Amino acid sequence: MFSSRSVVEDLQVTQLNDPEGITWTQAQLISALNQALRMLQLLRPDATAKHAIVNATEGARQVIPDDGVRLIRVIRNIRASGMTGQVIRLVQKEDMDSASLAWMGATGIQIKEYMFDGRIPKQFFVYPTVTADKQFEIEYSARADIVTAATFDDALPVDVMYSQPIQELMMYKLLSGDSTNGDSGASHLQLATGLLGVQDEIDARLSPARKTSN
Repeated sequence: MFSSRSVVEDLQVTQLNDPEGITWTQAQLISALNQALRMLQLLRPDATAKHAIVNATEGARQVIPDDGVRLIRVIRNIRASGMTGQVIRLVQKEDMDSASLAWMGATGIQIKEYMFDGRIPKQFFVYPTVTADKQFEIEYSARADIVTAATFDDALPVDVMYSQPIQELMMYKLLSGDSTNGDSGASHLQLATGLLGVQDEIDARLSPARKTSN
């Protein structure tokens, strides 16, 4: 198991040169770790991705579960038997509006299409609307677990593959505002975003926000 402590202690030995915790206290490092996890989630929502089978709500507008911060994609309908149903296709809301001004009032027995606007990350629209007893599967970015002193030895809340960019984000947070430290951590932020493959437009990289082809 790769723990939160492993990430922090490795950073203390390598980049901070503070293995005894003289300069940076454990509380400061845990705080920086939590800030780094929140930044990671903004840069890579898929780092905390979860699948869920959700119940439809009345109307075209739907919301992700309470622990979610951003929709990643709507996947497919779920039949009453529990078997998987028809996949749900991503379309642009502007195209739906152009095709029919009354599309939000359309009803059906299963969802055919969904629309997502990255500016409202916890909401999306479906077409046609279905009754509340219908279910469908989604993938969404869930809120990362907060690391505390009590959970410091538990597994890192995200996959170990993100440990290096997390350390760079921690360095950025620890050094930001330190006028005696040259770039004040900016180079660490740049390295972290490079490691994460961040593009200028995050929404263009994630499938729910990219433009569908005809």
